[in-house]
Amino acid sequence: MKEGRRRLLGAFVAAVVSGLGSALAALAAAFAAPLRARDGGGAWRRAAALTDLTAGVPYAATVHVATDDGWRRARVPQTVFLIWDGQTSVRALSATCTHLGCNVTFDEETKRFACPCHGGYYDPTGRVLAGPPPSPLATLEARADAERDEVTVRL
Repeated sequence: MKEGRRRLLGAFVAAVVSGLGSALAALAAAFAAPLRARDGGGAWRRAAALTDLTAGVPYAATVHVATDDGWRRARVPQTVFLIWDGQTSVRALSATCTHLGCNVTFDEETKRFACPCHGGYYDPTGRVLAGPPPSPLATLEARADAERDEVTVRL
């Protein structure tokens, strides 16, 4: 009789400990997962007026994105480059260097994007030309609406 109770008590303790371990693992996974903006990541944001763009010349647009870091909600500025084809199409490139996350700038004289921190260079399509960047600049979805005179990007 005592041995049966001991087995039952042992199984009960093992189940409780296992449940607590699973709950702690789930909490750790929830905190380790990347946080998403509350207003829906991947939303379309107005970046510029179409009339602000010049065909073939990258235009630096600042778009504010709402983020939630668990403690506070903030609107963080993010720079994107908009390149208009002069007709109906706009291409958008992230201004974040793929090496260490610095902001790149466009040099009109050399017609390339440059990272001022570590000497990374990209061509006008975002491909790496020189330096330490491991990959091209991120391409973002963009659309132009001539009727509303606006360019929107998905962030």
